[in-house]
Amino acid sequence: MTEIIVTIMFILISLISLNSEKSIEGSYDVEAQTMHNVNNAVHASARASSSPAVKNNFDHSNIDKTLRSVAENFMRIDTNGDGLHNCIDAAILFYQYYPDKSKVCIVLNRNPNTGMNHLFNWVSTDGVWEAIEPQAYISNHSNYLMRAVWGSQYDNSYSRNVTDDYIRYVSK
Repeated sequence: MTEIIVTIMFILISLISLNSEKSIEGSYDVEAQTMHNVNNAVHASARASSSPAVKNNFDHSNIDKTLRSVAENFMRIDTNGDGLHNCIDAAILFYQYYPDKSKVCIVLNRNPNTGMNHLFNWVSTDGVWEAIEPQAYISNHSNYLMRAVWGSQYDNSYSRNVTDDYIRYVSK
């Protein structure tokens, strides 16, 4: 009987230890990816500062700070609970972190001609709504405008404001 109890305890301790190692390994992967994203953001931000994609320096500063926050938190926060870290999370985080909600919205571009199905953000700068790729700094793009990141795949005529559909995922 004692041998059975010892065996059961050994199995339980082994399982607990194995789960701890997986948990630590998983958090390391998230932290390593986060550090990579932050490093990319720092480099992209520095390059973007020397040649801003938008003319208004105040708006560029807000976009820049928001993109850095998205890069820092992208792998840590699953905004809609789907178990993925993708354009949905990036666009929601960008909206959430952008300081002036009257100048930002969440946008869907579904283009059947190019296969694009992507969520991103519009930011109003000098009275013009600019399309911003919220994952630009994560992927080390210093020009954060959609047309610069996506090229001919992006056609603004297929874009529509879907903020009302995703606002429920924005943390207060």
